[in-house]
Formats: sequence, structure tokens, C-alpha cells
Amino acid sequence: MGLWILFAAIYVIAAAVSLWSRAQVTGFLGDTPSIRSTTDLERFKALARLEMHLALAMIVLLVTGLVTGLVLIRQHGVAVLFLVLLVNAAVIGLGLFHKGVEDKARNLRTAEGLEQEYRRVCQTWTKKALPDF
Repeated sequence: MGLWILFAAIYVIAAAVSLWSRAQVTGFLGDTPSIRSTTDLERFKALARLEMHLALAMIVLLVTGLVTGLVLIRQHGVAVLFLVLLVNAAVIGLGLFHKGVEDKARNLRTAEGLEQEYRRVCQTWTKKALPDF
């Protein structure tokens, strides 16, 4: 019973974090349709840092969920496999849903003089594990 609760809790938390994170990015986009000033750029950097840290937390969470799912499959057989796959598919779907708004945030129009730093932050966001800005 304890593994089932752990499995469910992990994926409920992952879904909640994903939806909350999407709301943060969507809110940023609503307030900041383009990067017009250094203030906008600093807000973007804060958002990128948050998203990068949340991504690392989600990796830990989902690896733990995957291992828990595999243990449940081993204990209960193939019948549980469908449930584990379904739950993981739902989380993957949420991730893809979230990726769209992140892509929008990384493709904003940027005022002259801020483009290079904005692109550097975008590159770091997608290519590195931790922020260096």
C-alpha cells in the first residue's frame, strides 16, 4: 500500500509543479510581451532560473516515480504496466503542453542592445543544467 501512495504522490506533485510552472511562464508572457528594458531582461532571467531549477527537481521526482512504478510492476505483474504507462504518458503530455509556453518565452522580440544577453540566457536555459547568469 505504501508504494502505491508514494507512486500516486509523486505523480500528483509532478503534475501540480508542471501546471504551476506553466502558470508562471504564462503570467510572465502576459506581463512581458517583449524584452524592452533591462528590468524585463532581469525578470526573464529570474523566470529562466526558476524553470531550470524546477526542471532539475522534476528529473529527480520523475526518476523516483519511474523506479517506484517499476517496483510496482515487478510486484503486481503486467496488469500494473498499463497504469504506470498511462500515468507517465499524462505527465509527458503536461510537459509538452508546458514546453509550448517556454518556447514562446525564449522567442520574444528584444530591444536593441539586449538581444545578445537575452539569447545567452535562452541558450543556457536549454543547454545547461544550472543557470550561469
